[in-house]
Amino acid sequence: MAVVMSLSAFAQKIKIDKGAVTLDGKTVAYAEGKKPVFKYTTLDRSYTIIAEFKKVADPAAIPWIELRNESTAKFNEIAFTLGKFNPFNNEKSLIAALIEHNLLSVDGLNQSNIENFINGEPSGVSAMLLGNKAADDQLKAVVAAYQIRIDDSGVIYSVKAQNQDPNDKRIGFVKMTSPATNGSLMYEILDLDNYVIARWFARGAMVSGYDKLLNQELITYDNKVFKAEFDNRGNPTGYQMSKDITPMNIVRVLVGNGYTLGHHKNN
Repeated sequence: MAVVMSLSAFAQKIKIDKGAVTLDGKTVAYAEGKKPVFKYTTLDRSYTIIAEFKKVADPAAIPWIELRNESTAKFNEIAFTLGKFNPFNNEKSLIAALIEHNLLSVDGLNQSNIENFINGEPSGVSAMLLGNKAADDQLKAVVAAYQIRIDDSGVIYSVKAQNQDPNDKRIGFVKMTSPATNGSLMYEILDLDNYVIARWFARGAMVSGYDKLLNQELITYDNKVFKAEFDNRGNPTGYQMSKDITPMNIVRVLVGNGYTLGHHKNN
């Protein structure tokens, strides 16, 4: 069955049919294999590369491409540009990546560029992604230990609370403003002394002392910026702060980065 893809970024139509790759109607390479390993060969069949999808253990993680010379087994790695990996059509994404990196064009496989890339400085993609996963796992473990919850009045609780009363598990407060001064949604996270530890903005917010727009990002009292995703799935009908996933995401990011709330003297 033919696979037809239009890539507006390159103004080219890609078609893979019966083992042939065509760009704008011109055959440029031969293809064989299936996920996770694909093989591409020049039209004179003198040169072949193998492109293999690699990924971390997380099933939802975006893979990277290990590109290697079939004869020498030398390889280098390609990371997908943000937003350009299609989980429903992996080979589409792979071909697009080869084009994007000038390794494939209407003139066919660019053997010179491919060999320069494979034999050049290692891109370090796998090391970076595996390192990121290890750091992410460590962050998740730290956050999990706090067992954070938020009630409907916006009080934040944690088993790690250090209050005079050991039964008092409060560590801070959440305030939601909609719309904020920029017309978007804002959350403020305060400690137990009502110091604002961070403000989070849904989109297009300008804050004094920071020269970029904040989009699904929080800025702390000491001007550090972190990403925290908006998520409205917790309240499909009617609003309850205790079911709002966004402030939980914000507090988790803060705690994971060392902002433990509680009383100001403890921060």
